[in-house]
Amino acid sequence: MQTVQSQVCAQRFQPALTKEAHDTQAQHLSWIRSQLLLLQRRPRNRAHWFHILLLIASLGWTPFGSAQDARVTSTLEFESSDPALLQAFRWAKAQALAYAHPESEPIGAWYEAALPGRDSFCMRDVSHQTTGAAALGLYSANHNMLKRFAASVAAERDWAGYWEIDRTGRPSTADYVNDSDFWYNLPANFDLLDAVVRMWRWTGDESYLIDPEFERFFQATANSYISAWQLQPGRVLSRPRIMNRRLQNGKFVNSRGIPSYTEGRKDFNVGSDLLAAEYRALQSLRQIALERHQLDLSRNLQVTAQAIQQLVEQRAWSETEGHFYGFFSENGRRFGSGDAMLLYFNAVDRPEHLRGALDSIASPEYWQHVNIEEESYLPLALYRYGRSTDAYRILLDLSNPGKKRREYPEVSYSVIAGIVSGTMGLEPSEEVGNDTIQTLSQLRDGPGFAELRNVAVKHNIVDLRHVGTSSSSLTNRSGPPLQWRASFSGIVARLKVNGKWIQAQHSSASDTITRSWVTVTVPPGSTSVIVRDVIGKQ
Repeated sequence: MQTVQSQVCAQRFQPALTKEAHDTQAQHLSWIRSQLLLLQRRPRNRAHWFHILLLIASLGWTPFGSAQDARVTSTLEFESSDPALLQAFRWAKAQALAYAHPESEPIGAWYEAALPGRDSFCMRDVSHQTTGAAALGLYSANHNMLKRFAASVAAERDWAGYWEIDRTGRPSTADYVNDSDFWYNLPANFDLLDAVVRMWRWTGDESYLIDPEFERFFQATANSYISAWQLQPGRVLSRPRIMNRRLQNGKFVNSRGIPSYTEGRKDFNVGSDLLAAEYRALQSLRQIALERHQLDLSRNLQVTAQAIQQLVEQRAWSETEGHFYGFFSENGRRFGSGDAMLLYFNAVDRPEHLRGALDSIASPEYWQHVNIEEESYLPLALYRYGRSTDAYRILLDLSNPGKKRREYPEVSYSVIAGIVSGTMGLEPSEEVGNDTIQTLSQLRDGPGFAELRNVAVKHNIVDLRHVGTSSSSLTNRSGPPLQWRASFSGIVARLKVNGKWIQAQHSSASDTITRSWVTVTVPPGSTSVIVRDVIGKQ
């Protein structure tokens, strides 16, 4: 199947060296930096040190000061009876923190989210990495980077922003010449908007909604951006591929407004991922409108979001192939695969389409042949719909020591997110006005356990322990009283809450996963334990 997600920020590095030589050098530099930081945490043997020193000598680089300066720590801990899962977490945490930079940096806290060695962060990568970063407690870095991108959206760039920002706070020269000549992928505004709202839900930080830069960005994306790039439901499929061109010739004039995250081909005018990202952004804006009791705005956003979703369900779906197309061309042709990003952005509603898309991305024929950026989206998408066995397999593949390019920053942050919000099912509730966190064990059945400690979520620090899929316990280590929605897969009549049986509530996500749950209040300094009644489990 067609790879939807290209290497995006990893592809365009245009130095005096050939691209291949420079990319190899940049990866070596990043590997050295990350290994120096890893060695500070976990000593290696003398041969490992010797290999690092040989690389340093060959590249003529002195990295010791910057490695020391870049050290950032996290109190997040994970334990499990599953040694493979534990190894994946330990690698991902160390690797992710090796890319994190402290508040003392000139631009404040940030983390690398682009080609290793470029010392920059890309809008797509940051939008994807925020959940893993939040779980690690990198709240300040997330806020700083998201706000810088939101502030970069401007009329001079037709309401696009900077695709990539370097460690000085300037647009990266790898992607930007001037406001008429720069690289930009159109799903990015929508992806960024969804990440901002997601971090508001995760952190409880109201500045994500009320800061003037974020408010301006919301308004610009919902109105001027959609109009400028002809992304309205009635116009999007017939729009030209490249619009708003101001120069006849230039370095990036044919990439200023690519209508997808896919960059390698040019025979389409709209990618399914663009529709998916737009749908998700509109739903995120709708959450804000409902939070502010703006009911008319909420209804209007819902109407537009549903119109975009209908394009996905009716025009992108292939009845013959049983999955979603990835691309539309102006002559009406549809081709490629778009399942991964449609599922990631939760843009699919029809149960039969969900099943087909999930079967498609769960197949090794698909995920073993896409690049690592696209693969890194899959675990959370699969966990969301209860495909835990497939998600687990891909999670371990991403963290495998022999995996090519696993040092790409997005991978380690995605593995952290996959374990925290996928395997452990820890997420903030999306219900309006609801300050609840929710959990769902997606461990394998049996006596095995997994435990997260010191997770930063909302205004709290919590510990979460699952024993198989039969019991969950949550400790509110610090912060205000916390509403906890403890969910279990399947239908059970009752759940035991701190030793007392209580009738369970039930819900489902289409027909892919059914849950039984209760909501309890966990005071600060206390632990609640929920046990599933195995009698009558369906």
